[in-house]
Amino acid sequence: MIRFISLFIAVFLSHAAMAQDFPALFRVTNVSAGDVLNIRAEASARSNIVGQFTRTQVGIEVIGLSEDRNWGLVRTNEAVGWTSMRYLTAERSDSWRDGQQSLTCSGTEPFWTLHLYLPTNGGAYQSLADGTNTTLTTDAPALPTTFAPPTLAVPFTGGRTGMAVIRNGVCSDGMSDYLYGLETQVYFRGQTSALSGCCTLAH
Repeated sequence: MIRFISLFIAVFLSHAAMAQDFPALFRVTNVSAGDVLNIRAEASARSNIVGQFTRTQVGIEVIGLSEDRNWGLVRTNEAVGWTSMRYLTAERSDSWRDGQQSLTCSGTEPFWTLHLYLPTNGGAYQSLADGTNTTLTTDAPALPTTFAPPTLAVPFTGGRTGMAVIRNGVCSDGMSDYLYGLETQVYFRGQTSALSGCCTLAH
């Protein structure tokens, strides 16, 4: 886990200008019938295989790129690994920071989940560990952003009023070996503390 985090930080620092375009969703292309796209432990074709994508797989979240930009850091069922970008094609031309893509953010202590559906219905759905659920309304797609690091601010009203601040950053849920490319703090009006967690584009 520490190895992946250190390497991921190096990727972000080496490609600061490019990092704002990740994470992003991709689909598998150009894989022959009957074959699969391997996920490897390292950014090398000689590294151990730790997972696979089918030749028709979609919704693959690439968190960042290797130094040579030939490999993408992706999730496996257990942790994270690397897959060849040669066989991946972007599903969208826009970026998460444009406020046009849906996000799922979550955290622990307490357990919480915030689904941000942008901008299709301008909706958000919050679920807490105590079983309470709240339907919220966002102001998407007219969202404020900053660029160092890329940050998206998503205000919401409804059952509760507040704002989710989402930015590029190495993020871990603290309970698994998963890594995320987006971190968040969720603020509610009238509360002095925020919920902290990670966000993903994949649902």
